[in-house]
Amino acid sequence: MRKFVGAFLALFVAGGAAQAQETQTLRVAKQFGIGYLQQILLEDSKLIERHAERAGLRLTVQWSTFRSSDVMIEALLSDTLDIASLGLPGLALVADRTRGRQDIRGIAGLNVIDLVLTVRKPGVNTLRDFAANDRIAVPAVKVSNQAILLQMAAAKLFGEAEWGRLDNLTVSMAHPDATAAMLGGQSEIVANFSSPPFYYRQLKAPGIRKLASANDIVGEPWSFNALAATGAFRSRNPRVLAAFLAAFDETTAWINADKRRAAEAYLRISGDRATVEDILEILNDPANRFTSQPLGVKTWVDFMVKIGMLRAAPARWQDLYHPEAFRPGQS
Repeated sequence: MRKFVGAFLALFVAGGAAQAQETQTLRVAKQFGIGYLQQILLEDSKLIERHAERAGLRLTVQWSTFRSSDVMIEALLSDTLDIASLGLPGLALVADRTRGRQDIRGIAGLNVIDLVLTVRKPGVNTLRDFAANDRIAVPAVKVSNQAILLQMAAAKLFGEAEWGRLDNLTVSMAHPDATAAMLGGQSEIVANFSSPPFYYRQLKAPGIRKLASANDIVGEPWSFNALAATGAFRSRNPRVLAAFLAAFDETTAWINADKRRAAEAYLRISGDRATVEDILEILNDPANRFTSQPLGVKTWVDFMVKIGMLRAAPARWQDLYHPEAFRPGQS
């Protein structure tokens, strides 16, 4: 890791960028759920600040929690956020739209996390069974991971031309609110495409069952999220970015090395009422893996091009990321 930080800094010093004043306030955002465990632990541990101090920087990290990628993209574009956690659809869209301008691209993968579509309405056994007045909660309609997954599933089930058939049933809702709607009795929300720990909690409730999963739909491991930043932030703040990535990689490594400790820390920080064993069930599930390596990107990009969501596929899927996303020593 020290070799990576040194090489990374040398690259920018050679270009003169590191000589400029770097930011003293790093603005980072995460979303809800254990899929953002690295960031949750980073906020609590202040490990980014400690890595920055070792590099001779005085850095304050401001953390926010957003509902979904669409809101984070707006914050990146308005320069009110430095590092965001974006789903692959959001990353592909914003990289395509800002190429040659703000140049928003990924700086790291986040993890491999299965997402599950839960349903509580009797008689809904396939995607064909939803009625016109049923509503499916997703973090953001049309652009979230879950919204695109529903489109992929619809294309497989109804035919490629029908990829948007379920879009009119989806509503934007943060995971905690959607879980409350699923568990709370009467509601127009009869299904929720959700992430851990929310769908684990839902599936333990009577009458709620699994209808589909992301891994079944995609057919390969894929990055649940990516961390993203603008080209301007990257070029102006090489030492800050290096400190952030070093702390991120260190946190990813210790999650994988001591999952019980990570589960205990998550519960302490989040206030979640689950047990340590509940969280360990998620962390030990083979469908979930914490890694900073970008995975499964091409499948998503190809689908988004096919439905016209992206104007064109990048020459290489790796072009959706800044070079630091493929640094040595990743977990």
